Amino acid sequence: MAKEYYILIDGEKVPVSEEVYRAFKRPVWAEKKRRQREQENGTTPLSLDAFTKAGLNIPSDQALIDEIVEDKLLLDMLFEALATLTDDERNLIDALYFNEQTIREYARLNNTNHTNVIRRHKRIIEKLRTILKKYL
Repeated sequence: MAKEYYILIDGEKVPVSEEVYRAFKRPVWAEKKRRQREQENGTTPLSLDAFTKAGLNIPSDQALIDEIVEDKLLLDMLFEALATLTDDERNLIDALYFNEQTIREYARLNNTNHTNVIRRHKRIIEKLRTILKKYL
């Protein structure tokens, strides 16, 4: 004789297959097991209240949106500043920051001395700082 399975919906026992019964009960069993482990280990459940009492503040959605907008504006300013660079300057910045080449790799590929590349890099970064200061 096959075992019959039921789930309680709105106070009524509804007959279901074993597969549906297990799928329905799985979250309940998992929560029961989690509580059992907490009792055995002497731990307490994590909650937003516990984090707040511990002094950890969760930022509001508005703060996250503000940060996203600020980051977007800063990126726009950076790309505008990059657009003012000469082709040679832009190639160096692209190689170092976007293609992740080292200064020595860039110097070797362009048949130049790495100290010259370091000097050019510093001048370009200073040029970008000057341009960005105008925006800020």
